[in-house]
Amino acid sequence: MERVRVRELRGPAEMEEVVALQEAIWGRDARDLVPRGLLIAVQDEGGLVAGAFVEGGLVGFVFGFPTRDPSLQHSHMLGVLEPYRGTGAALLLKRFQRDWCLARGIRKVVWTFDPLRGANANFNLRKLGATAKTYLPDHYGPMSGINAGAPSDRLLAEWDLLSQRVYTRIYAPPPEPEATGLPLANRVEDEVPLEAHLDLEAPRLLFQIPEDWGRILREDPELALRWREHSRLVLGHYFARGYRAVDFARHPNRYVLAQD
Repeated sequence: MERVRVRELRGPAEMEEVVALQEAIWGRDARDLVPRGLLIAVQDEGGLVAGAFVEGGLVGFVFGFPTRDPSLQHSHMLGVLEPYRGTGAALLLKRFQRDWCLARGIRKVVWTFDPLRGANANFNLRKLGATAKTYLPDHYGPMSGINAGAPSDRLLAEWDLLSQRVYTRIYAPPPEPEATGLPLANRVEDEVPLEAHLDLEAPRLLFQIPEDWGRILREDPELALRWREHSRLVLGHYFARGYRAVDFARHPNRYVLAQD
């Protein structure tokens, strides 16, 4: 695979390419796209719009903007075209974002992600070292494209840029966490959530999610809604009790929750 290069984007033509990427990556309707003019305006006021290039072509981007706290950035979108996933483009975009923020006195970045998409949870928690303790039910309202079909529940990822955990993970991601023996906060069979265990007291516990949330969302609306309600119940309950999502294991897809 050709080398991936990351740099800030500039000008109307490159911002229009970012709009096209939003459509290609997420299949969004026009109403859900961040338009070219807004990307330019946010960048003018201190936001970040950076792109990943392969052989001169734009294959991914990250978009973040300032918040009321000068030391905090909200990272609204990170996306990479499907053929270039697994190339390291997403990780390079986040490394670039970290360096860019630290150079400007920004010490923390937050963003939202779907709690039922295992690949995203694995990337955010295990590879980047972010954590999450806030559950946002139906945060964006009805959505289009690949997110259509269920309430837009999200977790709020918190990325502490100066922590040793973050630095270590973005340059040398550890193996998957050892989950043997940890109690399960739910019971799942054949991709169906059957039971929630809300009385656990262990310092670390697991919460299982589907192996293929995208397929469920496309093919089984009733099951998709059941999963939304289930994750809202279990994660919301344990977050309220002081737990935080700190890691992720694959196949089966399971969050590692730990008490703060």
